[in-house]
Amino acid sequence: MAKKVAATTVGCKVNQYDTKALLQKFLDAGYEVVNFADEADIYIINTCSVTNVSDKKSRQMVRRAKARGAVVAVMGCSSQARPEDFAKIGADIVLGTANRGKILEYVENFPVIDHNPNVTTMINFEADHVDSRMGKTRAFLKIQDGCDNFCTYCVVPHVRGPSRSRPFDDVMAQACRFAEMGCKEIVVAGIHVASYGKDLKGHNLLSVLQGICEIDCIKRVRLSSVEPNVITEEFLEFAAAQPKFCDHLHLSLQSGSDAVLAAMNRKYTARQYADAVSALRKVLPNISITTDIIAGFSGESEENHRETLDFIDDLALSALHVFPFAAKEGTVAAMLPNQHSRQVKSRRAKELENLGVKLKALYYDRFVGQTLPVLVEGRNVAGFYEGKTTNYLSVCFEGKEGHENSIVDVRLNTLFDDGAIGVLQ
Repeated sequence: MAKKVAATTVGCKVNQYDTKALLQKFLDAGYEVVNFADEADIYIINTCSVTNVSDKKSRQMVRRAKARGAVVAVMGCSSQARPEDFAKIGADIVLGTANRGKILEYVENFPVIDHNPNVTTMINFEADHVDSRMGKTRAFLKIQDGCDNFCTYCVVPHVRGPSRSRPFDDVMAQACRFAEMGCKEIVVAGIHVASYGKDLKGHNLLSVLQGICEIDCIKRVRLSSVEPNVITEEFLEFAAAQPKFCDHLHLSLQSGSDAVLAAMNRKYTARQYADAVSALRKVLPNISITTDIIAGFSGESEENHRETLDFIDDLALSALHVFPFAAKEGTVAAMLPNQHSRQVKSRRAKELENLGVKLKALYYDRFVGQTLPVLVEGRNVAGFYEGKTTNYLSVCFEGKEGHENSIVDVRLNTLFDDGAIGVLQ
């Protein structure tokens, strides 16, 4: 009988891809992949260290898996930063952000801690492949790893290392494999995806996007988180001309105050961000622009906070992902003066969250009564089909059997808390 392996992911789309690629190795070795809630011989937790909350959740998942009496392995950013902490709470195998493929050796010979303590020396992209669909209509395609920006609050460059690009031919080969599996949409992802190609010759992010769009069976190409400096004239021309490119971008902001952006070591101003939003809306009028916001950054004044609220409100962004500032050990921001209390950060985060709820409702309301194409991902617990539009609206509707992994036209009738209810056309 085949051994069973289960995995769970904390964190970003890159982590989600890494988890699927690791499970692919187990499938190739004859293991059976099961849900994390089911009984398994091996549990894998792909950890995240972007926030203190994600660190805590990573540790909780380890403890939960350990209580089942199976082999527990961890990988990812949090275990890269503090490998000994995970060994102390019972992880049998502790990997970091490299050498993930060695886990197949370690499950037969543990305990072991294997992580690269000097990530700055990593120069090659660790190519992992996914050859089985695992039930998804949308596939995350990791094209880049690492980051060179060193924002003052961010631990990622310290645990992921410098920016490294996946070879272009390998990117295209993986995209073709996804197409062969039946995936209709590819989400292009990376730790700092905009830097793709800086260590290659002849290719950049746009050439990747264009190459994937040329694959016949792929109907949608979506880009994950980017920054305003990506929005060049060349990018705008591509977005306007390429019908497969989704009218949705997660355009990273973090603050609407120039003083705070400078303290964060972000590489743009509020005006540059607003100009990017305006330019995108000219070529993609219905585009959904979502963003991340940090509430209560070190030294952020009440005036700075109000600037951010007003800035976001004026731009009418589509949705906000709000994070109260959490000082991460080893970052510049953790050592800055004028740190705020938990109460101040919570209050500011709540004000931003409330604004985000209002803006999301306003954006969705624009499309009530319209008919939009929905990529159906499956059924929800209530039995409705559910999926996403090109501009990332969550939609559910009633329908007969056979709509999974297909694109259907749905007229949006009613808003609900997390999306819209529609009628199949």
